[in-house]
Amino acid sequence: MEYLKNILIEKKNEIKQLEGMYGRGKIISKRNTDTGYGIVKSISNSRINVIAEIKKASPSKGMINNSLDIEKVALLYSKYRSFISAISVITEPVYFKGSNDYLRAVKKISDLPVLRKDFIFHENQIYESAALEADCILLISSILGQKKLNKLYSMAKSLGLDVLIEVHNIREFDRALNTGARLIGINNRNLKNMEVNINNTIEILEYATNKNIKDKIFVCESGIENINYIKDLYKRGVKAFLIGSYFMQSKNLDYDLGSMEDRLKRENLI
Repeated sequence: MEYLKNILIEKKNEIKQLEGMYGRGKIISKRNTDTGYGIVKSISNSRINVIAEIKKASPSKGMINNSLDIEKVALLYSKYRSFISAISVITEPVYFKGSNDYLRAVKKISDLPVLRKDFIFHENQIYESAALEADCILLISSILGQKKLNKLYSMAKSLGLDVLIEVHNIREFDRALNTGARLIGINNRNLKNMEVNINNTIEILEYATNKNIKDKIFVCESGIENINYIKDLYKRGVKAFLIGSYFMQSKNLDYDLGSMEDRLKRENLI
């Protein structure tokens, strides 16, 4: 988990630079906090919904796509909106080689809602996300206590942002439920050792059967490369899947997206 510790140190330095740049008064007039086009509205209950990710690198895989053409990828994702409901953009610059400029570029090219994925744990980062015109932000339960998670969630919602709360185990899942969030991401990747266990989502879903989850939208994250796995989780009530590395490693993204669309249609998933 050393990389995570180092990322948070880097983030603290970034946050210092955000002091005074953003504030509620500067942001609130630019956003419609009641009718914003968010990810929650884009997700259909009647089909598979993919949140397709843009990322150059990751701590587990290193450099994934050094020649990434952000605008081209955004256009391709928008082309396949039969199953792609939103775009995720990683903005963390050190370990994921992301940038706020990538998010800005996607917003100019595509009208799909955009999730800003970063390590957010400070109010200024919420203001920054709103100023970047993100439609949704990620809050990672494992780096936030319940009180801070509640505070950042409420603040983001007041600015018209959807919030995807990411969990890795049942303790973090309960923490997410306590916020009242509708979007809950279940990450199959263990942040301590970076290993992927695709059964993690299933185990948490089984735990959740005794909870009040009627209005919740579950998003499966990490290790999604198999249509049969998607089909199985869909039957269990998972309607959304965040897919990044699989697309980013593609040598012919248009072809691979088209092939996925055809397979999903054959399986009656879209």
